[in-house]
Amino acid sequence: MNRKNYTGDNKNRQWNKDKKGGNTMNQKQRKFPCVYMRGGTSKAVFFHKEDLPADEKQWPEIFLKVMGTPDVKQIDGMGGTVSSTSKVAVISKSDRPGIDVDYHFYQVDIVIPRVDDSANCGNISSAVGPYAIDEGLVEPVEGITQVRVYNVNTNKVIEEHVRVQDGKACANGDAQIQGVPGTGSRIDMYFEDPAGAKTGKLFPTGLKKETIDVPGYGPAEVTMIDCSNPVIFIKAKDLGITGTELTELNQNRDVMEHIERIRGITAQKFGFVDDFMKARTESTSAPKVAIVSPAQDYKNMDGNVVKTSEMDLCVRAISVGALHKAYPMTVAVATGAAAKIPGTIVSDILGEHKSDCVRLGHASGVTDVLMKMDGEKVLQGGVVRTARRIMDGFVYIR
Repeated sequence: MNRKNYTGDNKNRQWNKDKKGGNTMNQKQRKFPCVYMRGGTSKAVFFHKEDLPADEKQWPEIFLKVMGTPDVKQIDGMGGTVSSTSKVAVISKSDRPGIDVDYHFYQVDIVIPRVDDSANCGNISSAVGPYAIDEGLVEPVEGITQVRVYNVNTNKVIEEHVRVQDGKACANGDAQIQGVPGTGSRIDMYFEDPAGAKTGKLFPTGLKKETIDVPGYGPAEVTMIDCSNPVIFIKAKDLGITGTELTELNQNRDVMEHIERIRGITAQKFGFVDDFMKARTESTSAPKVAIVSPAQDYKNMDGNVVKTSEMDLCVRAISVGALHKAYPMTVAVATGAAAKIPGTIVSDILGEHKSDCVRLGHASGVTDVLMKMDGEKVLQGGVVRTARRIMDGFVYIR
């Protein structure tokens, strides 16, 4: 490499042809200030809204390039080749009464050039509070700072209690969540009035469970619920599986096709698409899919045995066509709500459950969700997460 002909600075790096002639190759790239954060069991690139173009129609193309989509390897971007690491969050100070920041979530597909904002990500939501504090969008309060977040995707409010020391969000602590090595600072999250996040109704069709006809597979019983996010519940046994499967499920093409057809039909019933086959490209993030089975022993992603006694339900989630390696927090809240309401598939499997805490055994371990109910009205769903800043600076795109 002939470095004597390299002229570069942070604003414009370019290689110039030597004196023998030739055209100049302009290597200038666009750059955007950003922060790379882990929130729960997911990671995302965080942007200040003011640092992005005013024309939001330009954002999807930017986000695709940031992540390196479409490419199964996402080798030319920040994406991590799975749905939980191909995410973007856009944050701004809010002018809504009683709200600190507005948060808009984007799921960036991996192999399809699509950016989907039809649903929220509960795990990434947990990083919004720490980000807002450290970026000066919220006045820090020593000890615990309450951050009230308005999620633009669902028009719902999340209250986060973030530990703060010396004016900054704490990263270290003794809280441990399944799916993340080690411990971190505890973040208490409360999804307020989560019902009807996208459709305005807890049960969009008015039914707690219903049977749909799945082309090529026959009838399937499902529960469709809209709570923090639109979610459908399917019994593991109706798919011909145990419910303890891990990533090997992704290789079972027949079962995955069965799940996707169920998801597509329910997406149409939710009103997200006008043909069930279009859900594969037009509604990749909504509805979410949860597979439910009775509490049972299984080995998690780390090879550790999770005992029946540690959980109330055994659950698995499908996110953007693949098994989620943990469990989305919005789906956890929806599962907790369905568990507390008689007549749903989840309640049928669990049986009467008097405790407000529902323990969910998922691919990485067990997550507790604390439900506050008034009869069948969902007042609040609470979870504990950890989050931390991993990197900040600029992301460059071509």
